[in-house]
Amino acid sequence: MDVIDGTVNFGSSSLIDSVLKHPAALKVFALQCDLFSLGEVFVKDKDGKLIDNDPFLSFINNPNPYEEKSDFLWNYMFNNMLGNAYTYVDSKIISDKNKAYNLDSWKVVIPDELKKFSDKLILSSSTEKALNNKSIRYIFDDGTSTRLEWGKIIHIPDLRVGGRFKGASRIDALKKIIANSEASLDAENININYSGKFLVASENTIEKPPLSTKEKKDIEKKMLGGKAVHAVNKMLEIRRFVEDMASLELDKKYLNAYYLIGKMYGIPRDVLEAYESSTFENQEKARGAHVSYALQPRGNALMNGFERMFGYQSEGKDIFISWDHLPFMQVFEEQRANIKKTTLDSLDKMLSMGFSKEEANSYLGTNF
Repeated sequence: MDVIDGTVNFGSSSLIDSVLKHPAALKVFALQCDLFSLGEVFVKDKDGKLIDNDPFLSFINNPNPYEEKSDFLWNYMFNNMLGNAYTYVDSKIISDKNKAYNLDSWKVVIPDELKKFSDKLILSSSTEKALNNKSIRYIFDDGTSTRLEWGKIIHIPDLRVGGRFKGASRIDALKKIIANSEASLDAENININYSGKFLVASENTIEKPPLSTKEKKDIEKKMLGGKAVHAVNKMLEIRRFVEDMASLELDKKYLNAYYLIGKMYGIPRDVLEAYESSTFENQEKARGAHVSYALQPRGNALMNGFERMFGYQSEGKDIFISWDHLPFMQVFEEQRANIKKTTLDSLDKMLSMGFSKEEANSYLGTNF
């Protein structure tokens, strides 16, 4: 990646490289993906009751021979943050032989025959079926490729703009921030390297001519030597390459990039700061908000995709993902319990005052 006259050029390096090699961006991605991977998946019937032995649960726990559920969810979120999550499902029938993989989004090539329908209105089922029967090309690291049917792919973009088959990514708006942060880290490395080094010069006047080559080499030898005091035959001026590292505030620039990238992906600052400054209660509430506003919508999108893929919607089944089992979500459980208690107390008081149940329900917005 190069920065020339304020213009960011990622050159031949891919988007994935810019994330993996950038500490602030990678930390944000890892934080988001780590938490998302802790989600638990459930299936409910049309009456809202949990189905403990639904075949989808076994499928998602081991979607392929090389991943468990947590790995699968982690990779889904990572690709989604890059711009596009493409989840390939080999069959629309759930069985032990069926497999699902999250494709590396940067290896997916959308053919022109699909691209031309990117902004078209698809009004007939026959056109939809024809598009689903078309294939994308998936390129492996060794240069070989395979074709995969579009109808077997669940596509969840980061931003649903830019095309039906390939959405946009928030990271595109962060390129300059990433570039500037990398430049600050490079500058810090350079300044650290030079922080223990010095410039030595003579006064360089008519009466005191500049140092000769022999004198320069003699001074360099003495400066690199182990003695604390050296005698010289001329007045010299000695300066550090880096006089004040603190004034550069390079670490602050890195942290600013970290917070900006995290904020772009909807991660509260209290979560980004971890245990450094926030109170424990604020952290727990922030993590709960992070789940509700950043993770839950992405999880719902993937589970809805599986519902459509396996025909669960027509059966009235609901596949959903939840983080309620995590300790920090108990804060919200307690709040919900307190709200229910307050509502029941209010209902009891209204009934004792002579209000009808219908009037009380209307006032409280309940359905007892």
